[in-house]
Amino acid sequence: MVPKRLPDEYNKNGNAYNMPNSGDIQALMSAISTPRLSSYRKFFQPRDDEELLAIYRWNEDVCATFSRKLKWVEIVLRNRFHSALSMRYGTVGAAASRDWYHHLKLSAHSRDSVRKITHSQRGVPRLPPPAPDDVVAKLTFGFWPALLDVEQDALGQKIGWGSILIDVVPGHRQTEEVYWRALAHRDALFARLDLCKDLRNRIAHHEPIWKQGALYEETKPRPRRTVALIAPAPSTPDEALARLQLQHDRVMELMHWLSPEVARMLRADPAHQQGERLLQAASLLTYRQACP
Repeated sequence: MVPKRLPDEYNKNGNAYNMPNSGDIQALMSAISTPRLSSYRKFFQPRDDEELLAIYRWNEDVCATFSRKLKWVEIVLRNRFHSALSMRYGTVGAAASRDWYHHLKLSAHSRDSVRKITHSQRGVPRLPPPAPDDVVAKLTFGFWPALLDVEQDALGQKIGWGSILIDVVPGHRQTEEVYWRALAHRDALFARLDLCKDLRNRIAHHEPIWKQGALYEETKPRPRRTVALIAPAPSTPDEALARLQLQHDRVMELMHWLSPEVARMLRADPAHQQGERLLQAASLLTYRQACP
């Protein structure tokens, strides 16, 4: 049997995909596992196992395009926070890289995250202490959105998020301190960061990226605040694609807020255009039809 291949449009962009020989299909199904593939089968209703594997590969390629952009978001995000907070807090390190994390009233969870890096498992401070750059590089994505809930520094003074966030998201359309002083606006930013964290974790844990829950307004649950439901969980492939397109747009918009320069670089990359095409119904159909 001659291996099947996606059309030349995909091969030119680095997505060459040879369908396996029929004798390998069951071995591949077993390797991936029936329980893992069952959600794909139920949601996409493929006509046979070859088409099921093609959809699985489509999911992998979509994950890859998200992963590259989320990597840039995480790197730039932590560097923006690190620089902005270093200019205002800390005593150890250079001007743009200080130990600010020791000078804020972090949550217990965030303090533990820092302590795991600065101390041994026995709770003894590491000597020499890790440089601030090294500490920041080892903090997880989830550390950064949680920072927005920090209200005071170690001396009990109120955190000046108004000016800090102007430095964190210089590409945002709102450049006035008064805008970022509002908790509702910081909560909207939290929701965007949390979306990127959840996407990153979903990809890292090898969960299907097309499988989504309900869509809510971009904010954070607070006492006496009802978070509005925008749309239920996708129930069809077209709805899943629409949700992925929305999330991709939001990731890229956040990238622009953090660094217009990096956003322009990513958009100019042919891989970006290919990634956008992957989120179109025609592309998913192309994967499915690669195995007639």
